[in-house]
Amino acid sequence: NRLTNLSFCTEMEIIVQFEYVFHFTQNDNISLININMKKYLFFLIIAIAFCSSCQHKANNKEAVANDTIVEEPAFRVINFTEDLTDCGKPLVLSDIVDNVEYLKLETTEKGFIAEIADIKMSDKYVILTSFMVDHALLFDRVTGKFIRTIGKVGQGPGELLSPCYVGIQNDSIVYISSTYTYALFAHKITGEFIKKIPLEPNVQYPTMNFVDDYIIHYPGNANITGLYANVYVQDWDGNVIQESVHQFPGKFTENLWVNLPIVWTYKGIHNVFSCATDTVYAVTKDSIYPRYYIPEGKYKREICDRHTKVNWDFFTDAIQLGSIAETKDFLLFSFDLHQKYWFCRYNKHNSEIDIWKQDSTEPTKAFAKKPVGITNDIDGYNLSLSGFRYIDDRHFVRFITPDNADEIKKIVSESTNVKFPEKRQQLLELIDSLGPDDNPILAIYKLKD
Repeated sequence: NRLTNLSFCTEMEIIVQFEYVFHFTQNDNISLININMKKYLFFLIIAIAFCSSCQHKANNKEAVANDTIVEEPAFRVINFTEDLTDCGKPLVLSDIVDNVEYLKLETTEKGFIAEIADIKMSDKYVILTSFMVDHALLFDRVTGKFIRTIGKVGQGPGELLSPCYVGIQNDSIVYISSTYTYALFAHKITGEFIKKIPLEPNVQYPTMNFVDDYIIHYPGNANITGLYANVYVQDWDGNVIQESVHQFPGKFTENLWVNLPIVWTYKGIHNVFSCATDTVYAVTKDSIYPRYYIPEGKYKREICDRHTKVNWDFFTDAIQLGSIAETKDFLLFSFDLHQKYWFCRYNKHNSEIDIWKQDSTEPTKAFAKKPVGITNDIDGYNLSLSGFRYIDDRHFVRFITPDNADEIKKIVSESTNVKFPEKRQQLLELIDSLGPDDNPILAIYKLKD
């Protein structure tokens, strides 16, 4: 019993609730296996709609690296909403993190940081933007020493209105997005402007990844036509090489109420979770294909435009996914629901799902605020670790500033049973050295492989 010759569009519109397992082969065909034949030999297969909600354009659709497919051949379904019961197990950072390092950024007149807006890291450099600072700031990755500013504010060729998001590629190219500008500004690491790269379709503030000479960006918005853009891959000339988009049915008068995409990288493959399709797509320069289906079930938010009047139940009774971290063993993601904060951990080996439910210390009408978060048993810095702010593919970052230093010092000093007590001591000493006008200390946590 095999379904063949059905190409998928990287989206599952309907999951048929029979006892089967989907398997996606390298030829993008769907195999229906492991059908549980009990008393009756009766198969009812409802249409599985892989519609025009995903449209791919690729120079070479067959050019998918073999190890990409072999590493994880099966498309997986994570039905986490079936039983939202707290598992009662400890939720500790050491399950997904194996080390931490600290980097104190040098404070200079040109390199002063008001508050970090965006930050990325490479093998040699840390690049960031800061609110009310008219350029990107480059620091040494090892010493934290300030190197130079990159980018210039103005209205001339290659000049920015105001720097927003940044990216860094191969220790040689810095990308900066500019306020109200549908483009990226590419610079050499030495500061020289290279090129203004248009982003199509119009994207102001994209989350970005880079592969060779290609830019991957995730617009995450749905316009009045109901078109939701999951991901675009384009070249430096602005040509879209491939794309994954979803078309919501209906007529709309304004942009839609939708959540932003969630982006992370694992094993060199960039991933994006789309709230439009509840699907995790893997993105390379040659292919876009689904890895996971994470249905939000009855907690899925109604799709409507921003002209529609909604009450607070519209937010509190619907899942809002937070961030996702991935290791060899687990997929861990967070979400808001019913003014509480939740974590879900999916075991890749046995498909076991663990759920944690946390009350909020400062709930708002729409979402949980200041949850307990993940217990930081690495170094004790446990300031409501509720999400992951990635600084590169395998590291996320926390900031220690003069404003929060006292609170963090108290938490770290009182922490017990940490995996790296020497790291805790190092952190305490750095906090003590932090002056009232100093730049932040970066706590950089490394995810397990």
